[in-house]
Amino acid sequence: MINHDTVNKRFYIKNNTLHTVIDYSRGVKIAEFCNGFTTIKSNVNKELIVLDFIGRRYSSADFSVKSAAAVSDKTRELAVILLENKELAVDIRVNFLNDKKDTLNIIIQVADHYKDGIPHNMYFHSPFLAGIEYSGDDIYYYPGAPLKAQDGTMVVRPVNETIVATDIKLPLVVCDRKNKFGFSVRFPLSSDLMDEGAAQNRNIALTQISSADELKNHRVPLAPDSTFNDSTEFEIIGLRGGWPEAFDRFREIWQSDYELSEYRRKDLKWFNDCVVHNFCFLYGNEGFDLDKKRVDVEKLLKSGEDFGGYDTVTIWNSYPHLGVDKRSQWDYYDDFPGGRQALKEMVDEFHKHGVKVFLPFLPWDRGYDESTRTMSDNLAKLIEDTGADGVHLDTMETLPDCYRKKLDKLRPGIVLTSENHPMKKRPLEIITTSWDEFWTAGCMPQIDILRFMLPCHIAPAVSRWYRKEDKDKLINYAVFGAEPIVIWQDVFGRWMPYTEKQKAKIKLWKKVYLENKSVYQGSRPIPIYPVKPKKLYCNLFSADDGSQDIYSLYNDTDSSIDGEILTLADPDKNELSVVFGDAKAEISNGNLYASIPPKEVVHIRLKRPRNMH
Repeated sequence: MINHDTVNKRFYIKNNTLHTVIDYSRGVKIAEFCNGFTTIKSNVNKELIVLDFIGRRYSSADFSVKSAAAVSDKTRELAVILLENKELAVDIRVNFLNDKKDTLNIIIQVADHYKDGIPHNMYFHSPFLAGIEYSGDDIYYYPGAPLKAQDGTMVVRPVNETIVATDIKLPLVVCDRKNKFGFSVRFPLSSDLMDEGAAQNRNIALTQISSADELKNHRVPLAPDSTFNDSTEFEIIGLRGGWPEAFDRFREIWQSDYELSEYRRKDLKWFNDCVVHNFCFLYGNEGFDLDKKRVDVEKLLKSGEDFGGYDTVTIWNSYPHLGVDKRSQWDYYDDFPGGRQALKEMVDEFHKHGVKVFLPFLPWDRGYDESTRTMSDNLAKLIEDTGADGVHLDTMETLPDCYRKKLDKLRPGIVLTSENHPMKKRPLEIITTSWDEFWTAGCMPQIDILRFMLPCHIAPAVSRWYRKEDKDKLINYAVFGAEPIVIWQDVFGRWMPYTEKQKAKIKLWKKVYLENKSVYQGSRPIPIYPVKPKKLYCNLFSADDGSQDIYSLYNDTDSSIDGEILTLADPDKNELSVVFGDAKAEISNGNLYASIPPKEVVHIRLKRPRNMH
């Protein structure tokens, strides 16, 4: 609902989660911006717009109001205020778009008519955004770093970016100390370009805010022309469920732009049952019998029993010979003793043990006479000749559709997994698995944001160069985020084994994961679920049928954390058991109390009593 008071020059805007008063008597100010679920008055008398331009700072009060109007249709309402400064030759159009449900979009558009015939640098700042609050004593989750560990590192690890941006940009969330009431502010992106001149939606700068200081002092570069194309946008909702609600809403909005039918294909679902993956070299000592000139499948699988058994193996074909002559990746398969027929026999033997086989595709090994068409043909022929179950896309995060289509023509069930997370929309729609890979130490406490944004995209944790202490962290990382794991021990000829204790922990994790697969693979997990103690971190996993939750807890201190841990997401789930880790736990008055050992991960499962199902 938008009411326009033309006498006092105010807009009153209300929906199911917000009520807002906009004062345009002198510029544009937020007279009130309040959560609709409570009576607390928030964000009183705050300037909306400040521009730094030609050596001066101008607020909206330095502009005259040219017009103000409100319009509506069956689904949305719009209030528009047009500001102008003839001396600067700059206009500002401020739009308040109310969806009549729960969301208010504030869209600020700037037009620069080039006063002296040339464009000058311009920077935007919003005092309203810089000081947004609910009660004055609030918790903030910043979009660039919702939570930081004690050493300052980001707990929520973003998708890697290059010259273009990922569309997974978390909202700014501010809520009360009980993590219930507050606001979620999303900064929608209309472009994936990251350089300042090319993109006319400048929200990318706001999505990178990672601290209170950056929020307070944000300064967004604008690149306006005379067409109102340059814009900044805040998409705001009122919360009554704190960070968990804000994240769940954001994921729903993000997923709505994706076509995810590939993930629903039954023929590809076998990968969801795979927890322990092996990576080895075709000619490496781990699996190759030098005397018999063949892969010793029995030996390789026997070595995997200590980990709980390998569910898949990725057999790497080309190192260390590639590059010494003109042979390609395809030639090395042909040159294997016995040729491709021997490789098919190897795959068949793995299949007899219930183990799936991946073969690699190396996009960088592309001859001068090869094209996308010939390479995709060669890959399809390799999979047809060997009977392999999947393709590991080395160094890749994208793939032309023709590869997927040619593999589908061979037979159902061929899985694509990329070394890097698919970053863009179409690749993420057709590449249904990838590696969650670490190249440097320090993976705890951290979680992979894609694991929570798209839980159906299974991404095993892996690191090739980790030594003993870092392998301990990698295992904790996999368990904390409820991920499968890749066992890679022969790293280009350097043997990097796991300890017996580490193997036993992975074996236990596989058992727990499979026993609780419906929970860990639920569609609505919540990362960094709110907890009471400092330096304790939690992820919440829930079964889609609502029957049970698992709280994954990590203690990042050197001593036990004891006492009240968190408030349960669903107090009706009160049948408690510790399914992973050494901990004691109990429930009292809807709160979880536990003893969590130092530097360890504990999983606590809460089930709904049978008579409540």
